[in-house]
Amino acid sequence: MNETLLPGKYYLGDPLNVLPSRIYNGIWGNLYNFENGKYAINDTDFVVHNTHYGDNIYKDTKNRSYTINSGVIALVDIRLIDDISKIKNNGHIFTFHSKINFIYDGGLFYIKSDKKYICINTINEEEYNSDFEEHCENEDGDYIQKTITNASDNDSVNDEDNLFFNSDDDDIKDEKSLENSVSEKIIFFKKKN
Repeated sequence: MNETLLPGKYYLGDPLNVLPSRIYNGIWGNLYNFENGKYAINDTDFVVHNTHYGDNIYKDTKNRSYTINSGVIALVDIRLIDDISKIKNNGHIFTFHSKINFIYDGGLFYIKSDKKYICINTINEEEYNSDFEEHCENEDGDYIQKTITNASDNDSVNDEDNLFFNSDDDDIKDEKSLENSVSEKIIFFKKKN
């Protein structure tokens, strides 16, 4: 699967945790039978695919956690979410400034925009057989995961290359830790009476 979405602010994680029932069951379930794919709902984008392993807590390229209880990972435009507080501890919000590719390739999810990407590995190693997995190929017939990470060129991708996305909640954590650091310094240098 390789679906393209418009730039914007999206939730990445299990849609069960955040979508209202009228959308999760009413539209995705009743109209689309909970199938993998890209759907336009209320003039917004929603794309979803099942994980390889099923329910679990998965980590991404920056070691962020995603709690999956319905066996699927989705990229959901936040305008579809009624209660943003449901996102906490379930997934993350990202702001993408360029078009987005939501890619599923043999148990690996890639969310790519411009030159940055997020990867979530959902592979069940005990049952994985690459020959029988759903792979996403580029126009040259190569598995897309090799072209995203430049693995075909033996290039390594690390955080210093600034190729991984920070989530919007990462930025909030960074701001809070900066605020705490500044207030600790003020207290440290404050005169005692």
